[in-house]
Amino acid sequence: MRTTHHHTRAARSRSTEGNRPAEGKSAGRVGVRQARRTAEWGRAKYVGSWAENLWRRLDAVDFINQAILLAATLLLCAVPFMLIASALAGRSAVSTLSVRLGLGQEAANDLGHLFASSAATSAAITGLSWVFFVLAGIAVSASLQKLYQRVFDQRPQGVRDRLCALVWLALAMGWVALGSTVGHALHESSPVLWWIINVPGFVAFFWFTMWLLLGGQVGRRRLLPCAVATAAFWIGMLVVFRFTFSGMVTSSDEKYGPIGVVFSLMSFFIAIGVVIILGAATGMMWHERGMSFRAATTKIRRGHDYPDRR
Repeated sequence: MRTTHHHTRAARSRSTEGNRPAEGKSAGRVGVRQARRTAEWGRAKYVGSWAENLWRRLDAVDFINQAILLAATLLLCAVPFMLIASALAGRSAVSTLSVRLGLGQEAANDLGHLFASSAATSAAITGLSWVFFVLAGIAVSASLQKLYQRVFDQRPQGVRDRLCALVWLALAMGWVALGSTVGHALHESSPVLWWIINVPGFVAFFWFTMWLLLGGQVGRRRLLPCAVATAAFWIGMLVVFRFTFSGMVTSSDEKYGPIGVVFSLMSFFIAIGVVIILGAATGMMWHERGMSFRAATTKIRRGHDYPDRR
């Protein structure tokens, strides 16, 4: 009896062990089928969606490489241009960056080690420095112009492009000078009001920038969503860097020395390139798909009025 009971229990054990691989394979097949269904559902949602439209535009302009190229131009040309312009105006470039990016005292000191004082820079300006100053500004405006032409698929217009770039450079200098004087005092007295004024200010600046650098080839109505998107991304970028840039600068300075601060500046310039391209592409996608805040609110309101309609 004991032997019979032992054999019966062993047979049951073998039967159970034999079923386990089959159960595992069945569960695996079910998981694979669920993963395929999820992938097919995601693909069906992605095809023809706004996300596909946006990615197609970004991929067409090779936005990562273009953002890096713009960042290199800003580092090589915009920084010297800003230093000379600040010195001629009797202001420190470090203080301007500190206000814009919310740098702490330690980070501002680390950044200040890269630059000479405004008095020393102003005293060193010679005839050749003036030539470099003008050429650096033209290089920045021309680089931004070519980037917008690529994003909006517009052909260069030769002399007219250079004229538009020069006009934009002069107006941008006035804009920055106004923001550095009036904006600094306003930021010190009322930071909240400073941010409120900056929102429509950024929209107007990017709207006019795109229209002028493109030589009026793209309608202002089509450019408005691009300006709004760029301003939104720009403000988001400034907020993020206000919370992270000080720590980034001090950490990089401790690890690598002054060259680490340059790495931090380069990351900021790359972010500028990404924001400019992403804002223009998002606005174009928004305009072409007929999206609007009015249509979105109307759709939501209809959904509330007819909750049972399917």
